[in-house]
Order: sequence, then C-alpha cells, then structure tokens
Amino acid sequence: MIRPAAIPPKKTEKGSNFLYYPVDAKAGGTWFITNDKGDVGVLLNGAYEKHLPKERYRQSRGSILPALFAAENLLDALGNFDFDSIENCTLILFADGKLSECIWDGTNVTLKKLDETKQYIWASVTLYNTEMIAARRHWFKAFISANPNPSLEEMIHFHTNTGKGNDEFGLKMNRNNEMLTVSITSVSVLEESTTLKYFDVLNDVSTHHIIANSISIKQ
Repeated sequence: MIRPAAIPPKKTEKGSNFLYYPVDAKAGGTWFITNDKGDVGVLLNGAYEKHLPKERYRQSRGSILPALFAAENLLDALGNFDFDSIENCTLILFADGKLSECIWDGTNVTLKKLDETKQYIWASVTLYNTEMIAARRHWFKAFISANPNPSLEEMIHFHTNTGKGNDEFGLKMNRNNEMLTVSITSVSVLEESTTLKYFDVLNDVSTHHIIANSISIKQ
C-alpha cells in the first residue's frame, strides 16, 4: 500500500523552540526536522541490517525527532532518551554545528561523532540490500567528485534524478506503485539562516521555508 502524502512542513512551537517538519499523515510522526537554531535531524528505518519487526511497539519511531527537538538541549535529550520498545532506527543529527549518528538496534544505542566537513550518504536497510546500498554510495561518490561543494539545488537534482529509470533502488524509486518515493526534503544551513525545501512527489507540490537562525551556527 502506498503511504499517503504527508502534511508539508510548517512552523510549530514546542516549548521555547520553533520546529519545522513534515508530518506522516498515517502515523503522525516525522522523519525529517529542523529548527530556528540551525539544527537538523533525519530518521531512517532500521539499524545495521534488516530486522524482523515485532507485532507491537511502545511508540512510533516518528515520535523521536519531535521529542528531541522540543527539548532545551537536544544532545542531552538524546543521551537520556528511552529507546526501549521502539523499533530499530538510525538518527542523523546536526546539532550545535556538530554531526553525529545514533543507531538503535533494538538492544543497544550506539552514538558516533562524524566529521561535519565530509560528505555522507545513508540508506534504510529495511528498503535496500547490500548491493543496492553500495550502488547508491557509488552514485554519491561520483556526484561529489563532480560537485565538491554542492548547492541545495544540486542536491535536490541528485535526489530527484540519480538512477533515473531504476525503479528498484534509484534515488526516486517506484516498485510497482506499491512502494515508492512520496516526497523529497532538503535543507541548507548557513550561519544566518536555514533554507528548507519540501517536494510532495505524489501531488507535484513544493513548499519553501527560509528560517532566520536565532543563534549563530558554530563552524
């Protein structure tokens, strides 16, 4: 079954924070979030390898990012977050100018600091096998080689057109209209502002937010 179109990002106030994120129309959570501090969070399903889902979980993975970004200190909230009885997932966080990867494999949480001056690509292990992920990494490496410092528009083009015609694991995929890319979300964080672009693939509608950062981004 095709997941219904999400609710596009809009300004949402949680505590003392202003958050922007698309909302899953079915489950009510999100997989992509940013705020007025220049922080960004992305959630991918699965950890290191494809897992067998349990019949029931305490709460949806989509609730994680709004909870973390509503906190006074995002990284402190991550350290204290209770992942127990939540399905396996991977979080990519850019917070306070620092990049990190957090993996919950259903038993343990592994937090790894990353070099924010380097480029990375991830893919959900629940959707793509090892060979597919390797092919996507190869495409990304070629793209970065040709575009060492890609603009937001160049990144959107990469996610929209790379592997075009490859419906199984192209960046914009469509597996017999049963599982397909329904949206593309991109963000660019600069010192003074954050630009968020969201494209609803199902309805061919885009939204665009330019968010003034409330604090200067540390570089």
